[in-house]
Order: sequence, then C-alpha cells, then structure tokens
Amino acid sequence: MNISSKYNNWLLLLLVSFIWGSPYILREIALESFSHNQVAAFQVFMSFVLFLPLIFKNIKKLSKDNILPLLLSGVAGNIGPSYFFAKAQTQISSSVAGMLNAMLPMITLLIAILLFKSRTNKKVIGGIVLGFAGTLIISFSGQTNGESYFWGVFYVFLAILSVAISINIVSFSLPKLTGTEIASLAFLFVGPMAGCYLAFTDLSAPLASESFSKSALMLSLLALLTFAGVICYNRLIKQSSHVFAASIAYIIPIVAIFWGIVIGGDTITLAQIASIIIILVGVNLTHR
Repeated sequence: MNISSKYNNWLLLLLVSFIWGSPYILREIALESFSHNQVAAFQVFMSFVLFLPLIFKNIKKLSKDNILPLLLSGVAGNIGPSYFFAKAQTQISSSVAGMLNAMLPMITLLIAILLFKSRTNKKVIGGIVLGFAGTLIISFSGQTNGESYFWGVFYVFLAILSVAISINIVSFSLPKLTGTEIASLAFLFVGPMAGCYLAFTDLSAPLASESFSKSALMLSLLALLTFAGVICYNRLIKQSSHVFAASIAYIIPIVAIFWGIVIGGDTITLAQIASIIIILVGVNLTHR
C-alpha cells in the first residue's frame, strides 16, 4: 500500500467512525417514543428507501453466486445490529453502547481466523488485545445497574458479533462487487423485511408521545447516517482490509463520548481518558 492509499484509508476510517459513532445518541432519543423493535425496523426500512436508486442501478449485478452472501450480509450487517443495539440501549446509555463497540476488531479477527482461515501476526493481535483492554476499562469505569446492565452489554455483544460476521462476508465472499453494490443489494433483501414488520406494528403509542416529533427526526437522521455509513464502510473494507475496517470500533467510543457530553450531559472520567489513549495505541500497533 502506497502512502497516498494509506492516507486515504485513514481519512475514510475517521469519517466512518464519526458517522457510526453518532447513531447511539440518536437512537437513545428515538427510544423515548418508539419501541426498540420499531426503531430498528424504521432504521432499516428508511435506509432501504434511500438506497432504492442504487438498488435499481445495481440489480443487474445479482447472480446465483452472490445472492446468499448478500442476503447474509444484509441480515448480519443491518437487521442484526439495528435490533440488538436498539434493545441494548433500553438497558444501558448511548455512551456505554458506543464504548463497547471496541470489541469488534477482536471478534472480527477471530471469525476470520476460525471460519476463513485468515492469517495474522503477533503485532496485530497485540494491538487488538490492547484496544480491547482499554474498552474494558471504559465500560466498567463507572457504576453499573446490576442485571439490567449485564443484559445491555450482552445485546451489544450480539450486535458486534453480527457486524463481525457481515464484515467477513463482505471481505471474503463478495470480491467481485464494489462496496456500494454490496450495500445497496444487501438492503434489497432486508428492506422489505423491515417494511413488512412496520406494516403490522402499532404506532399509536409513539404518535401520542409528547416527544414524537423529536424522536421521528432522530429516526430520519439515523437512517441517513446508516445510508452514508454503510456505503463508506463497505468501501473501506474493499480498499483496505477487514481488520483495518473493523478498527473503527476503536474510534467510535470517542465520538460516542463527545455526543454524550454535548447532548446527553454525560461526564468523562480520568479512567475513560486513559482508556481512550490505550485504545489509540492499540490502533497504531494494529496497522503499522
């Protein structure tokens, strides 16, 4: 990889990290009026609507060889995290959900090694372990809420596992498609699923909520960020590597903390600052 390509990959990494570090606070506000199921379904369906022009453009790329990987990528990369993150944020704050995302590179690498026989080295593993250690400090540096907190962390883990599976599918099973083609065609399968759910869900409670307008706006922004994030992220995977792309999870906590302070009124501790430094050192080790 030449210097220009490496520079471009890092810029794209930062952009995607900002895009995907922001939905946590948006989702938290949306949950004030909508159920977690409705938030997840609206996120996927509204993103599907945004993808329609690209779906019509790229549908000719469908073949018997890529239909199954695209379906699995859509379910694992969109429905899975949308549902599990929304469920998790009924139990834990947006900042904690974003912080926990730093487990993604480790899980992605393990799946790549176990299922796709990917090679690695001690420096990559060391960077991932260091980043994961920093995440643990962030995640448990404050007070928890017992069983409720545990289940919130568990649902975040399921969301991350789902994303990690999707990353590996995109990286290893869809080599002939571009990032934009993968993103749009994956929504071709999952968008109608979300639409069918919304057609039969009861929206009377959200419509009667005092914060409906604000929550609906957050859902719209959530879908827009999903649209932009999926395109940019798949592009990042295709032009770099699955491990490098997964390292957005190291930077997402910083974005989540930023929005938590600015919008949610959260406070940041010295332990969290130290943890962010540890995470960034891990990122540097992973990609040298």
